[in-house]
Amino acid sequence: MVRWHRSRSGDVALRAGGLCLWALSYFAVARLVSLNLPPMKAGPLSFTLAFIGFVAASAGGLLLSLGRHLFDEVEVSARWRHRACVSVSSLTEQLSMNNIKEPALLVVGRDTDGSWTVRESAGMLLGRFASADAARRFVQTERGGQPQIAIASSAGTAPRIDGRLSLRVTDTTARSRA
Repeated sequence: MVRWHRSRSGDVALRAGGLCLWALSYFAVARLVSLNLPPMKAGPLSFTLAFIGFVAASAGGLLLSLGRHLFDEVEVSARWRHRACVSVSSLTEQLSMNNIKEPALLVVGRDTDGSWTVRESAGMLLGRFASADAARRFVQTERGGQPQIAIASSAGTAPRIDGRLSLRVTDTTARSRA
């Protein structure tokens, strides 16, 4: 591909094109103003002139201000890059990939909508479930036989004390360590 836009003459041509587009925008808006249309009587011609004025002014401003830098490569952060393979992994795999410590506590509770939720000790929502059994099965699976991860529950109907859930530890191994 020829990089004509990298040269000085290409830069001048792009900026001159921006000036031409601004001139086109000026003439389109001037023609629109000269029509003296009442607000509710706008027809296709007035909408077309307004569209040409807006697009030409926007593109002209872009070309005039950026010139040859319009085609500069921009580094995209890893968050927005395309990922070819999307995989569903367990909580422990995700935490190890992100260098985050494993949670010491998984909390099964109910939210204000009545859904059963599973949260880690830091408060990150891990899942939302229709029943308590489904939430508990998810917690057992995520725990993966690691006894150092305790499981807490909000005792069924989410009793609240001063706006907070009252939690009770439901795992006997976690209770004996505490």
